[in-house]
Amino acid sequence: MPILSEKARKFISGRIGQFRRMKSELEGVGNIIWVHSCSYGEFEEIRPVLEMIRRDYPDYKLLATFFSPSGYEHLKDDPVLDYAYYLPLDFFWNRIRFFNIVRPVKCLVSISDFWLGFLGGLRRRKIPTYLVSACFVPWMSWVKPKAFPYRAAFRNCFTEILVRDSNSRELMEGIGVKHVTVTGDPRMDRVIALSQTEWRDETVDNWCGGKKVFVAGSTLQDEDSVVICDLANSHPDDKFLIIPHEIGKEDVEALKSRLKVSCAVYSEFKPGDKNANVLIVNTIGMLAKLYRYGFAAYVGSGFDCSPHSILEPASYGMPVSYGPLFGSYCHCQAMIDAGAGFSIGNSEELAAWYDSMRNNPEKLKESGEAALRYCLDGSGAAGKIVARIMAR
Repeated sequence: MPILSEKARKFISGRIGQFRRMKSELEGVGNIIWVHSCSYGEFEEIRPVLEMIRRDYPDYKLLATFFSPSGYEHLKDDPVLDYAYYLPLDFFWNRIRFFNIVRPVKCLVSISDFWLGFLGGLRRRKIPTYLVSACFVPWMSWVKPKAFPYRAAFRNCFTEILVRDSNSRELMEGIGVKHVTVTGDPRMDRVIALSQTEWRDETVDNWCGGKKVFVAGSTLQDEDSVVICDLANSHPDDKFLIIPHEIGKEDVEALKSRLKVSCAVYSEFKPGDKNANVLIVNTIGMLAKLYRYGFAAYVGSGFDCSPHSILEPASYGMPVSYGPLFGSYCHCQAMIDAGAGFSIGNSEELAAWYDSMRNNPEKLKESGEAALRYCLDGSGAAGKIVARIMAR
């Protein structure tokens, strides 16, 4: 077996020699806004903000850093960015070299990837720094008394903290952080724009046959795979589009081994596969668009920490189900309250919910409309955020 995974190798090799490349590419470049995201999902959260800055403030250059290969490897050539790099490890000399080369005029941190050394460097250099699309709940480690270095960073290192909801603001104010503004979630703008963009995929079209299917996105091994495979196995006359979070060959094979119904893999799709009950999509970057093929959805990771983006399927006007662990993800409970989201704890509960949607068109329509309404009511956050950032 390999000593390092492919992801770990990219994490290390992607940082080797990076400062030389940065120095060469950024020589003489000014007016840089530094944007930091941990990974792909966090960047997608802030993307509508960056698109608006690029459109309305063309004199600025956008430089993004990513901690994880899942961000850098898939976004290094993204047209919304001028430059993209791995975040250097948070050591003293790395920070000095980074600030001397980049010379940012502003910094935007998406959601929650906090590096105390870099935040302290931004404060000492008096660079306006904004935390964008943050969401805080009482049990998060960042806000507990023992996490005083982070609480101090919230108070002293950020020019302004832009949060999704009033509960987050009240929590931050309760620990002495006063420069907090409720702007909403810019991801709303992103998912609505995507859902309104015309897009089709020939392979999925051939498999669907013009009918809506059940979509399971960002599923993890173990609990996610168990519940969605149990659902497919118990409904052999229906079709299920599964987009797993990990798409390596072993991951896909493990998923296939749980299925008792016919199954096809996207990269190996043949004309005869159009009758398969399950289509596993083993490619990256399509998930948000693939939800348009569904009448209802399941979003994975809710048995592990918190679900991936439940807004993506909701923006297509479909009800969304997910696992029970979503404490720090603000939208999950709010969508439940709106009648658009549904938390399930096991295979039986997912099957019961699926049947209630599949066999009751009025209930399906009502829940789907509630999901779309939830997204539309929350739109406009990107404009509010850009106004706050560019006012100083």
